[in-house]
Amino acid sequence: MQRHEQLRLLELLAHGIANNLSADAGGITRAPVSDYTCPDLLRREQAVFFRQTPLLLGLSQDLPEPGSYVATSETGSPILMTRDDAGRFRAFLNVCRHRGTQVVADGRGRRDRFTCPFHAWTYRNSGALIAINREARFGCIDKENHGLVELPAQERHGMLWVRPQPGDGFDVGELLGGLGAEMDSWKLAIHPFAEEQTIEADINWKLALDTFGENYHFDVLHKETLAAEILGNLQTSDAFGLNYRMCFMSKRAYNYMQEHKLSLDSVPFRRVTLSVYFIYPNVILLMDPAGVDLLRMVPHPTDPARSTTHHRFYADPEMVEAVKKHRAEHGDGHAPESRFVGFNRIVVDEDYAMGASTQKCALSGAQTHYTFGRNEPALRHYHNAHRRGLGLPELDLAAG
Repeated sequence: MQRHEQLRLLELLAHGIANNLSADAGGITRAPVSDYTCPDLLRREQAVFFRQTPLLLGLSQDLPEPGSYVATSETGSPILMTRDDAGRFRAFLNVCRHRGTQVVADGRGRRDRFTCPFHAWTYRNSGALIAINREARFGCIDKENHGLVELPAQERHGMLWVRPQPGDGFDVGELLGGLGAEMDSWKLAIHPFAEEQTIEADINWKLALDTFGENYHFDVLHKETLAAEILGNLQTSDAFGLNYRMCFMSKRAYNYMQEHKLSLDSVPFRRVTLSVYFIYPNVILLMDPAGVDLLRMVPHPTDPARSTTHHRFYADPEMVEAVKKHRAEHGDGHAPESRFVGFNRIVVDEDYAMGASTQKCALSGAQTHYTFGRNEPALRHYHNAHRRGLGLPELDLAAG
């Protein structure tokens, strides 16, 4: 993010604090409850968003060196992402060309070849079929035409993009809608992978995204947790095609700035803000002083009321070096607490628990629509982005 843009956002946040204002959607929006409960809509979403649409499936440091791999079935299709021996990022359907068994179990590691556990057909990390068990007895197979099926994949701006089905390539710049240079500025490619978790929830996948769509609720739901860290009901609002960015202000950092009479142009943007990106169609990126959280929300295969959040954390390189220096000077001491302990205390125990209540009420038929306020512009954007993707009419903006 260019410094002039950082200053613009800091000025907007400071103005909001001084005048009790936040980003304004221009009116209220009503969204159908059926968006969270309709099985037919779920089937369309799975086909369009999780088969046909290129998805952000990781960051460059998920594959830190040649021979690294990540296998995932989160989209509904088994996908194998590799960094081949030449250092190129590639993605394949993780399906043996013999009898269709998944070649590599979901997970991560380092291998230059993969052997199917069923009949021991073996593939390089370039996808090439290199060995057939007892080939002379099996029969004649053209190995060149029986490698793993390659998927369109690109590595750009420290991001790993894959379309889950074979076909033509895609343009990451077009997908990001102008966010490419900004993503470069975060130096995602050098944020080392730290840890990951999977969160199963009794909420629709879009409801999981909505959790990260406003901070209007911070002073209420998170009054004992996040409200101590972030100023509630205060955010910026910027759209980049189908994507979106909002920024929050750190309460402690702002109080420190006020106490020491620091000017906005003297403070490091990342140290005083939380930046939240929605990357269409299913990703939330959180940028804070500690690093980057990559959250990928995916629906349950058949139940609109269930979803999975795949969460990875990548540490800020400066913070990693600071920890190393501290340990060198003072010894290891106690092992640092997992990022996920504090995160889950807020998101799982509070946000997703409230989401489960919302989902339960949605299934009851108690009402037909939800209302997004003027101070919740991101929710309007998220839902309209999905509607555009499905060819549905956008939600109206009403006076209010």
